[in-house]
This record gives sequence, structure tokens and C-alpha cells, in this order.
Amino acid sequence: MSSWVRGHFEHLRKWMEYATAIMKATRDLIPGARVYVIGGVAENRATVLSDIDILIVIPRDLVVNRVKLYRDILVRAMDNYGLPWDAPVELHIVYEDEAREYLKSKAVEVV
Repeated sequence: MSSWVRGHFEHLRKWMEYATAIMKATRDLIPGARVYVIGGVAENRATVLSDIDILIVIPRDLVVNRVKLYRDILVRAMDNYGLPWDAPVELHIVYEDEAREYLKSKAVEVV
């Protein structure tokens, strides 16, 4: 097994640790946000090509630039909560009414 594959699987094993860092950073910026792990990791079907999909649900009355928020969350998670710069996380930032589609499949809430 290549060192990249070993390293990637090691990242995937730490999915809850990484999701917790993202949750803390998100709540620093948006206190009312809810955070979930979705996709292959939540459904226990991760592969070597998987990333850690993190759904961030924000209040509808909050007007934000989602691209900037995505960056701000990652930077804060790295700077303040130990998220590795190469953690394979993908953020999905949606408003409450948009979250329904994502939450039809298995989701693990990060609290």
C-alpha cells in the first residue's frame, strides 16, 4: 500500500475529530449553525477516493457570502482547532430549507 493511501485512510479514520474542529470553527462564526457529516463516511462506505463531506446548515435570515464563509471556517479550524491543512474535508454550506435534500440520507450530527 502506498504511503499516500495509508495517509489518506489515516485522515478518514479521524473524521469525527476533523468534523468537530469544523463544527467549533463554524459556531464561532455562526452560533446558530448545525453541522453534520454526510456521504460515504457517514454511511460507512468510505473508499480511498473518499473525502469527508460536512454539511453546515445556517439560518435562512443570515445573508452570507458562502465562498468567504467556506474559507473562513477552514482557516479558523486550522488555526484554532488543529485541523490539518491536508485534511480531506469538503464543506457544503446550505440554508435550513436547502438542507432537507442532504438530510434524506444518513447524516451524523456533530455536537
